[in-house]
Amino acid sequence: MPIRDRVLWGAANPFSDPRLLNFPELVRGFRAGRLPFGWKGNKLFENRWGDLPPRPPGYYKEFYVGTSAESGDLRIVLGNGGDVYISGNHHTDWRQVIGLPS
Repeated sequence: MPIRDRVLWGAANPFSDPRLLNFPELVRGFRAGRLPFGWKGNKLFENRWGDLPPRPPGYYKEFYVGTSAESGDLRIVLGNGGDVYISGNHHTDWRQVIGLPS
């Protein structure tokens, strides 16, 4: 299984992508079923390649920027247990985001 770094959310926010400007609010919106302009998803993320910790089917949902599930580099995956993962290069590297305000 690939190694995932954990990123603590806060003042030293490492995400410079302007689409992530208000990341905590974005995640809350996703969980409530709201997709801002340009975002797609709320679809099952199957974790086929074991990039994220193994969980039961249906546990993860994926959100992305792009015209289809195959395009766009910025991806966010939310788990039913409150976990949040982000990739800035499609599915190559994942970072778990911890410490998000609820």
